[in-house]
Parts: sequence; C-alpha cells; structure tokens
Amino acid sequence: MTMKKTRSVIFTAIITLLAFGAAIYTSCNKDRCSNVACQNGGTCVNGYCSCTYGYEGDHCEIRVKTTIEYWNHGFTDITLTLNNVAYTVPPGRSKGFQGGYGDTLQGLATTQGQYGRMIRWDSLFTLFPQSGTTTIDLHIPQTYFFLRVINDSSSSLLKEFRVNWRRPNEVDFIVSPPYEYQSYHEIGYFPLDSFSNLYMKSTTGAEWYDSLHLPLVQDQYYTAFAN
Repeated sequence: MTMKKTRSVIFTAIITLLAFGAAIYTSCNKDRCSNVACQNGGTCVNGYCSCTYGYEGDHCEIRVKTTIEYWNHGFTDITLTLNNVAYTVPPGRSKGFQGGYGDTLQGLATTQGQYGRMIRWDSLFTLFPQSGTTTIDLHIPQTYFFLRVINDSSSSLLKEFRVNWRRPNEVDFIVSPPYEYQSYHEIGYFPLDSFSNLYMKSTTGAEWYDSLHLPLVQDQYYTAFAN
C-alpha cells in the first residue's frame, strides 16, 4: 500500500469514528431525557431538569419559598390583617412571611395611639417574589403628626389637652387623669395643617399653648414640654 493510500484510509477511519461517536453521544443525550419529566416550565438538559425562576427540585416540582416583610415606621403598634389573620408589628420592627412564588398576601393595616386618629393602609396586596425578599414600608403620611407630651413642671399636674381645637368643623378634645412631674406620654396621631395647635392646662391653673409648624414629611412627630 502506498503512503498516499495509507493516509487516505486513516483519514476515512477517523471521520467514521467521529461520526459514530457523535451519533452515540446524541443518542445518549436523548435517552437521558427520555424518562425525565420536568414540571412548571422546566426543561431537560443532559438528563437533569433546568427550572424556571420560582421553582426547584429534581423535577422543578417545588415552589421556592420567598419572603414578604412589612416594616412599621410609625410610633405605635401596627395591626396587620392579612388573609383574614391578624398580626402585630411593634414600632421600628418588621414582620416577615414566607410563601411560594405566585402566592399573595392581601388585607389592610391600622395603627392608633391612645387619642387622636387611626392611620389606615387599605388594600394591601403583595405577590411573593420569584426570589429573595419584598419589603413593604408602612410610613405615617406626611399630613399627620404623632404627639408626645412630657410634663417638665415640678409644680403642676397636667389635666387637659386640646389638639387642633381651632380646626374648622372639628374639635379634638382630650381629657385624662393628671399627668405627674416628668411623666412621658405617647398621645396619638393628629392631622397637620395651618390650624394645628396644642393647648395644655394644669391642675394649678397654668396653661401652655403651642402653634405647631411642622415640616410636611412622613413619620413626623412633635414633643410638647409643659414647664
């Protein structure tokens, strides 16, 4: 056999082996996926399921657990009513819920001080994310302020508060037991506008008046000192 013929035979053998190997490889790949059933939109690759976002498991049969977290940026407890179940979120804290991608939490949230208005967040509707955490921030609207009162008078007991009593068509009037010296009280939420004011009266007849000029920002508060 001449050198030229020998090279031709070797080249033909190599091509044949490569073609045969490719056919076997393709056949094996098809066989690896022939009995693999991938769910929820997953696809088989080399005998294993490649899952879409939100699913995991050998057959993509498990929905990934993700988180929805509600943060209380107010000054009083928030009551969350989600999917007809009530939860409490303290001030400055959060409440997290786990669920499968595609599930939802829906309901409402409310908070209120001892006096004043109730702050209400209606129609909460949140879809669990495909991955990670979705954060819902519950802020106090900028049109409200939270009132704190401190009696810094060593000679007077506070007995009466009037908040926004000059507000048209509305009187927020507060009377409660006397507040002792250096007592600290979280009063509640009140609307803020050009009429916002605070009047305090003591058992000794002393009176204090504040005209409230707060910036219109969310989560605002006002601390009143009687001294």
